[in-house]
Amino acid sequence: MSTTMSTKLPAPGLSRRKIFLATSFGHAIEWYEFSAYGFMAVYLAAVFFPSGNPTTGLLATFGVFGLTFFIRPLGAVVFGPLADRIGRKRVLVIVLLLMSGSTALIGALPGYATIGAAAPLLLVALRALQNFSAAGELGSVSAFIVEYSGPRRRGFGTSWLMFSATIGFTSGSALVSGLVSLVGDTAMEQWAWRIPFLLAAPLGLIGLYIRLRLEDTPEFRTLKKADKVAKSPLREALSYRRQIFTTMGLAGLHASSYYIVLTFMASYITTTLGFGSGVALTGTLSAAVATMAVIPVVGALSDRVGRRPILITASAALVIAPFPVFSLITTSPTAVVVGQVVLGLLVGTLVSTTLVSMTEIFPARVRVAGSSFAYSIANAVLGGSAPFIATFLIDKTGSAISPAAYLVFTSLLGLAASLAYRDASDAKAVGAPVPDPAHTTDPQRLPLPTPERGSG
Repeated sequence: MSTTMSTKLPAPGLSRRKIFLATSFGHAIEWYEFSAYGFMAVYLAAVFFPSGNPTTGLLATFGVFGLTFFIRPLGAVVFGPLADRIGRKRVLVIVLLLMSGSTALIGALPGYATIGAAAPLLLVALRALQNFSAAGELGSVSAFIVEYSGPRRRGFGTSWLMFSATIGFTSGSALVSGLVSLVGDTAMEQWAWRIPFLLAAPLGLIGLYIRLRLEDTPEFRTLKKADKVAKSPLREALSYRRQIFTTMGLAGLHASSYYIVLTFMASYITTTLGFGSGVALTGTLSAAVATMAVIPVVGALSDRVGRRPILITASAALVIAPFPVFSLITTSPTAVVVGQVVLGLLVGTLVSTTLVSMTEIFPARVRVAGSSFAYSIANAVLGGSAPFIATFLIDKTGSAISPAAYLVFTSLLGLAASLAYRDASDAKAVGAPVPDPAHTTDPQRLPLPTPERGSG
């Protein structure tokens, strides 16, 4: 198979740059829709989990946030192999429809006061459908960009996915904060909380139009033409043990740090620290801008120096920084912004490289199945639970800096995975033939020593 196939023009009538812009825009829409739940946590708690105790309601809301992440492995089992069998583009269209539909339906739900216990149950079901969709989005879109990028530009190309995801997160935060300023907390609880969710319908139609115009990747088309598409992608992917375990470790830190800094912190600054929604908006936007500022720069750097040095440096910094930064943030509104910028820079450095690292180490024919499965397991256990665990730690310890402990824990796991990671950025060209699973001379396929299995 040619090692230069990914450098061809990707699709008739569309340049590679237009492909990247179109894909990134659709990804931003996906993550705006998904993140709206986190930004609306305070109001969803009042509407769906009324208890008279704001902390109890918030715990219930974040509990749903975390619990429904356990649907992700199911979504990965369905969509990951499907993307490796029928193509990345088709799965990207399907998951966008699911995400937009489930998000818009959340905005149409009656609250607890109207239909009682059925309201939170329906909320759980729709949030689960969101996670089912998200499991298919990340692996498919990462493979899509990796396979359209040139062999020496995969880090830079894939970094724009996290850039666009951060735009989606930031748009949700800005919209919610703007609504609060415009209509006030009472109106937000009564009706305005629905607006960010209902916007998913028109945004989804825009994203659908964009994705339908794309053509599948050159690598997948080549595999299909040669009749080398994997018959059982997940079973084959699971034979790549080192990739699975290192991806889990990296994904746990990727997801937990991202959700803590860009989702949990908004309610933390407002509810726990009591600095108000204006400070929360400024802090979250500052973190997002800092994150976006470094993502493409460090992504491009990883193409020059390799992924492993970036991953080790970012993970180690996230082991050291959380306690000092959280201690700073509790002191004043100004400190909130400064601390959020520091966290944003660290998270941006990490996530600039994690997606490409977790994607390119799998061969093309099992790439989505392997990366989606490993990522979704870690995300369910460590990522989606992050806001709940952070809120729980504050409630049980009475310490406003206790969430830092969880971030340090996941950072240690990420650091262990980074140290175990076998850099694939220059080791093989995109589209290289899949080695025999029993072959042991490929450094990516060597059996893991016992200590590394435990740490990965």
